Amino acid sequence: MTQDKSKKITAEDIAKLFAKPKIHTAELGEHHFTQPQSIRCKWCGSVDIKKYGIRDGIQEYLCLKCGRKFNAKDAPYKKQTPVEQIGSALDMFYDGLSFQDIARHLEHTYNNPVNESTVYRWVMSYTEKAVNILGKLRPKVSDTWVVDETVIKVGGDNWWFWDVIDEDTRFLLTSHLSLSRTTRDASSLMEKAWKRTNKAPKVIISDKLYAYLDGIETVFGADTEHIQSKGMTADINTNLIERFHGTLKDRTKVIRGFKTIETALVILDGFLIHYNFFRPHMTLRNQTPAEIAGIKLPYKTWVEFVRQDK
Repeated sequence: MTQDKSKKITAEDIAKLFAKPKIHTAELGEHHFTQPQSIRCKWCGSVDIKKYGIRDGIQEYLCLKCGRKFNAKDAPYKKQTPVEQIGSALDMFYDGLSFQDIARHLEHTYNNPVNESTVYRWVMSYTEKAVNILGKLRPKVSDTWVVDETVIKVGGDNWWFWDVIDEDTRFLLTSHLSLSRTTRDASSLMEKAWKRTNKAPKVIISDKLYAYLDGIETVFGADTEHIQSKGMTADINTNLIERFHGTLKDRTKVIRGFKTIETALVILDGFLIHYNFFRPHMTLRNQTPAEIAGIKLPYKTWVEFVRQDK
């Protein structure tokens, strides 16, 4: 039988094409509770599992492939601690608590006796993931940047931590770690900021460090005006970034400095991620610098970031 091509397609026909089949409550419940194939083993990813009793009110399962047990907690893949606790641990760390204090808090609050090394691994792992994902996003920033540097301890030695902040959005553009304060170091910092924003600012404000004079001109040329601050109380100053450095120094006191340069680089990048994406600012009407800089994300907290990694 040939199809009648002359038949017109009505709005009702289109609605039927996109209509979803109705599911009764009983059918939905049966589908949810009797098909364990929808749940995967947290250790090997297999769907060949079966229910294995209830412990502390939480359903447990046995994987028939790898033979390991797991439960239905809201936890990342291959982890036993719930997302809420891991995300809160990252938030507490970047807000100033030590690994020991965080572990103690989790034990007292959630009866979860994790050790300091576990908290350390969470912080390092999810910080690296956040840096790889969020560190590539390009903010929309103003034409005025502020640059500064401060000294921190790494392995008992003094290192210089440099960074650049946008005046309007408060977005920290980039950072640089070095043993010296030379023109080459200043140029490296400017190059990183240029790559992050793909623009040259009209004005850069710095302190009176001589290295900025040639370092800024080498990268941006005469198109960028370099203004040297005349002090903290002057109209043009580096107060914005000095406040961030104050927070950074308070944080490094808690962990008594970084033990290795590798750890320092990860954690310092993590500070920028926390500051830009997960820490609302009162001066920005309780928004994050990332939001002001036009970056929209499906998550606004460390907890939500950890959850998307499940």
